[in-house]
Amino acid sequence: MSSNLKFCVSQQPNSVPYTFKTTGIRVYTFEEMLYHVFHYWRESVDEFLSEKLISWVAELGHSYLATRMKELTRTESFAARILEFLRLSDYFGEEEINGLKVTLEKWELRREWEKLKERADLFAQKNEPEKAIPLYKRALQYDENAPILNNLGIQYLKINAVKEGFSYLTRALSLEPKNISILLHYIEAAILCGKFDKASKVIQKASEINPNHPDIDFLRGLMSYEQKDYPTALTYFEKAINSNKTVPYYAHKAVDIHLKMRQYEKALTALKKTTTHDSTYYEKEAEIYAAWGDIPRAIKSMQSALSATNEPSAAAYTKLAAYYRQDYDTTRAETAIKKALTLNPENNIVRLENARIKKGLGRTREYQAVLNEILKSFKDNYRNA
Repeated sequence: MSSNLKFCVSQQPNSVPYTFKTTGIRVYTFEEMLYHVFHYWRESVDEFLSEKLISWVAELGHSYLATRMKELTRTESFAARILEFLRLSDYFGEEEINGLKVTLEKWELRREWEKLKERADLFAQKNEPEKAIPLYKRALQYDENAPILNNLGIQYLKINAVKEGFSYLTRALSLEPKNISILLHYIEAAILCGKFDKASKVIQKASEINPNHPDIDFLRGLMSYEQKDYPTALTYFEKAINSNKTVPYYAHKAVDIHLKMRQYEKALTALKKTTTHDSTYYEKEAEIYAAWGDIPRAIKSMQSALSATNEPSAAAYTKLAAYYRQDYDTTRAETAIKKALTLNPENNIVRLENARIKKGLGRTREYQAVLNEILKSFKDNYRNA
């Protein structure tokens, strides 16, 4: 049995982790770093031989391995680079590496825009638009096509950058004017930008292509909602819900109207009309209870939301932390926000909630330090823009 043991490269304990930007995962040893790259190779494409990671490896005392990593940056083939990187120690066997080799070589044969789009799509599916957007924009440099423009527009809508979203969706629609999916996203962007005349014309076009699509009623409701005609909006949202009870956001918008009117029981009734009880369902339920003033029930709903998903998000843990803070349970709030920071340490919404919790705990210096981090982040983002 002893012949199967593998000794770690790092023989000394390390308290300074390396945090992968794309996943937010922290690693403390060389082996953990290899494990991350092996299992998240798409997310690690731009990072596994970065100067920052090489410096971290050198600081661990592995100057030879850091030098080898620098040498690998000159290897032309991506597949060869990552496979040789994974062979820097004997952590993985050749059978595992050869299994990955087949996948990597097939992936490398694809066009550059396709590879970038696939990586961006991964972040889009995880609801991390701030990570998806740069990759979609890089993909556009290789090929300007409707799928990239459409997906990029959607991600901008998710971060409430509606003008940018509308711009990209306009370009997507010009390339594929009869694509129903792009049409519907364009309508949503037009509505959110207040371009109601344009939205009305394109809604008519979409209804001619697919008159029974439930999104059409939803979008008509959204247009009424944005114009503060809430009774008409509710009528359209109800029609959309009755057409397809598996789409959560139809019910969610109906809930938003009831919350504006402080009709909390009606908000719960509207939410229960959807048959999809996933994590977003319980998050919306938590939002209703919080607005109602029942924070303990909101906490239970957020706990259900986290239990309903295999990949809890930083946003979900941040909401749970906020509810604990509002319930004056700063100890549990701190536990929840630490989990959020582990998943997305550079997200300013997460940082801001962390600051509020530090303030609630009376840790004034830590509170001020977090605020300074947020301010520095805003300055850096402004310079990059």
